[in-house]
Amino acid sequence: MKILKRRLYLSLRSILTKSNESFSPHGIPIHIPSSSDLAIRYHLAKGRPYEQPEANMVKSFLGKNTNVIELGGSLGIISALIRNQIGPRAKHIIVEANRDLASICALNAKQNGEVGATEVVVAAIDYSGAESVKFSAGNNAHIGHVSRPNEEGLTTPTVTLTKLAQSMPDGPFALICDIEGAEVQLFREEQSILSRLSLIVLETHSDVYSDGEVTLMGMLEQIKKAGLEEIARSEAVICFRPI
Repeated sequence: MKILKRRLYLSLRSILTKSNESFSPHGIPIHIPSSSDLAIRYHLAKGRPYEQPEANMVKSFLGKNTNVIELGGSLGIISALIRNQIGPRAKHIIVEANRDLASICALNAKQNGEVGATEVVVAAIDYSGAESVKFSAGNNAHIGHVSRPNEEGLTTPTVTLTKLAQSMPDGPFALICDIEGAEVQLFREEQSILSRLSLIVLETHSDVYSDGEVTLMGMLEQIKKAGLEEIARSEAVICFRPI
């Protein structure tokens, strides 16, 4: 019944607005194909908040002309907001492991950017040393993750933050990170590169960490030791800047 209700609502919207694929979360126009996640399109059509804590921090703290690496691009909704904040010229590298989502992400992320300013990398953040891993898309666009033991997934290339940073201009850059638990390994392995970060907007996932809140506190301590301090927190999203 819920699925039918959503489909009917979107069908009516398409008649009234001539489109059921165009939305404007956070005031930024984006395009989500009708073949994509029904729940997310319904959510956007109703004008409900989308990743609001992360969006608020991007709006509040991400400055114009800041180069950005974004991990976990999903449908490119936050990506489009990031481009609006940083202007057309700044470098914006986005990682999305789900190939189907990556094409949609690129469409939304590249609008309003100069040619070559936005790059979407189809890969999973991983520090096992393997060239590829299994990636599970999950049942919606928000919960894709590196497959856990005995979990099915599609083979996806791997990449590290250090590797991505080699394609960035010299100097500091911001990190926007929402990778469903893989952030623990990232901050454990990437201590040396944290000195380049001018801003971190991090969505945490203590419900999937091996030791829950203990793991979370250990990760936050690693970020603090690298010379960054917490400047904002909302729900599971935490923002850091250099001290």
